[in-house]
Amino acid sequence: MSFALNHRHIEAFRAVMIRGTATEAAAMLHTSQPVVSKLISRFQATSGLKLFELRKSRLVPTPEARVLFNMIERSYIGLEQIGRTIAELRGINAGLVQVGCIPSVGMAVLPQVVHAFTQQHPAVQVHIDTVGSNLVRDSVASGRLDLGIVMKPVDTAGTQVEPLATVNAVCVMSPHHPLAGKRTIRAKDLQGQALISSGRGDGLRDSVEKALAAEGVEPVRVAETTYAITVCLLALQGVGVGLVSPLVIPALAQAGLVVRPFTPHIPIELALLTPQGQPTSRAAEAFAGFLRASIAVSAAPAKRQGS
Repeated sequence: MSFALNHRHIEAFRAVMIRGTATEAAAMLHTSQPVVSKLISRFQATSGLKLFELRKSRLVPTPEARVLFNMIERSYIGLEQIGRTIAELRGINAGLVQVGCIPSVGMAVLPQVVHAFTQQHPAVQVHIDTVGSNLVRDSVASGRLDLGIVMKPVDTAGTQVEPLATVNAVCVMSPHHPLAGKRTIRAKDLQGQALISSGRGDGLRDSVEKALAAEGVEPVRVAETTYAITVCLLALQGVGVGLVSPLVIPALAQAGLVVRPFTPHIPIELALLTPQGQPTSRAAEAFAGFLRASIAVSAAPAKRQGS
């Protein structure tokens, strides 16, 4: 025999099971005792089950009532968990943000972004992949990453692209280097100088090679490394000079690294990628907001250094 379930009947039944009397159940439901009693009576009649026995002014549940209550509680717990999750997501109090970025950002700007973001959203986890622009783009396009920070030019197929900042490369060296006394380093100044190069396939390396070739300059390439920070550390030790993004400089300037503008200008364009055709989560959009603000602040003095 089938019957139509009424949500109010179930609410009244659950309240009586929890509180033990119709009066206390009515207080729990913000209604009156007669209303609760009527709902319980109708529920018993509709279901064909005897659910309570009256003993000393208390409604004592029958075995059938206890079985039914256990089943209903499992449903209510599930609904409460869903409600909590919705509330958390609405308030960005839970979730995961997966970010991919090039090393020069991941080892310089991004740590302060993560710190500021997690201070405001402590329950949100941030996962970071620090890899080259092409790998970042592939992961964003496939949907594995929520956000990607890359250096242009890069193939951006399958992604939405937002410009973040454009800065000019700077020349770094030891305070004891012969070029340290110059206010600006020109391409011709690097003729015959020991040069620390970024890794092959790096967008900045390609731009540096083109700029030097256009001026007919042939430096002595003494070292090659993947990370801009390593270029700076090698330069600080007197290995040679390097051309890097000015965004990596603040962490090393206090250690004595000499930073000089370089001409001709070698622009470094940063872009933010998101998966094409997919909505961005509230947590990821909030993180992107922190990123935009931090990049803007970091890029302002960086532009002055590279000009």
